[in-house]
Amino acid sequence: MFFKRKTYYEDKKSAHVRRGGKLIITNHFNMFDYVLTSFVVFPRKLNVVASEMPFRSKIVTFLMKFFGAIEANRITKNMRFIDVCAEVINKNQLVQIYPEGQNSPDGKIHEFKHSYLVIAHRAKCKILPIVTDGNYGVFKRASVMIGKEIDVSQFFTTDRRTPPRDELERANEYVHTKVLELREELENLKSKKRKK
Repeated sequence: MFFKRKTYYEDKKSAHVRRGGKLIITNHFNMFDYVLTSFVVFPRKLNVVASEMPFRSKIVTFLMKFFGAIEANRITKNMRFIDVCAEVINKNQLVQIYPEGQNSPDGKIHEFKHSYLVIAHRAKCKILPIVTDGNYGVFKRASVMIGKEIDVSQFFTTDRRTPPRDELERANEYVHTKVLELREELENLKSKKRKK
């Protein structure tokens, strides 16, 4: 009841979450975003990049790792999580990351950090964008928009493990714009549904 949803597709034929390794990017309201995306990709397991905060307790750390959480420590700025994510994707698994790097304080989609692009580059995979309205709760219904896969390899001219900053910035601007367009399309579809 808490995670009822209405799922829309930019192109249902291109939104393949049932097979293969994928890097899923989503906007971020709170921890429920992970649960909702887990339902979207069910029955597949969803590994998620999480901040260092839940990993402070040994018991919580065990549970987080059991459910496939990958720690991204913002305090130490250890970038090991990038290689871990790439390895998981190359094992034909799903990884979800929040490019904003934190919860949205106002529900808007803010600027993206570059780490998700480095993951996609190292894993040699496409990016699957998913946008939600964060409307979670009893008797509520969250709306989700699954976009077309994005191939960011076209922006990178090198085989270096980390592409140059200017190439990352161009790719980031392109993906960020696509995600904003998805959010706008989701709002338009919701508006049309309300009018009916």
